[in-house]
Amino acid sequence: MKNNIKKIIIVIGLIVSCVCFTSCKSEMVGMANPWIDNTDYKTAFKKAGFSFPLKLSNYSVRAMKGMIEISYPLDEKRTVYVRKSDTNETGDISGVYTKYPINKEIVLKGAVPMQIRADKDKIYVMNMAAESGYYSAYCPEGMSLKEIEGIYEILAEAEAPKGDEF
Repeated sequence: MKNNIKKIIIVIGLIVSCVCFTSCKSEMVGMANPWIDNTDYKTAFKKAGFSFPLKLSNYSVRAMKGMIEISYPLDEKRTVYVRKSDTNETGDISGVYTKYPINKEIVLKGAVPMQIRADKDKIYVMNMAAESGYYSAYCPEGMSLKEIEGIYEILAEAEAPKGDEF
């Protein structure tokens, strides 16, 4: 009798699990992916609704309404994902949900506040506000402070007015 009750409970549990999995899965199936992957700058600008003047020789770009992401190699083994949003609101636009033991603000070059998520050895995520939008950079294998400063320099140069602009 006890074995039959255990079998019934197991069967009911499996049925409930299957029903839950199927209904949850079917809700996700209809969701559209907001990203346009592996596109060119012009298409990305059109989709996002703004430009991102960062141009590199070895990159890939994707976009969605209000955001552009450019990924490029930091070195032979690591890729960095840099995102720009058209908002100046603070927050984390990296899309990274991993929790890191260090979450704090640092100040680069004595004036540029930046939020970082790190461990004791590496920085994995950085977020910062700029005049023309909000930026994040993410490297799954981690970055050094010097590399974060380098990314900032690239962004600052890309966003600086060119020629006779005011």
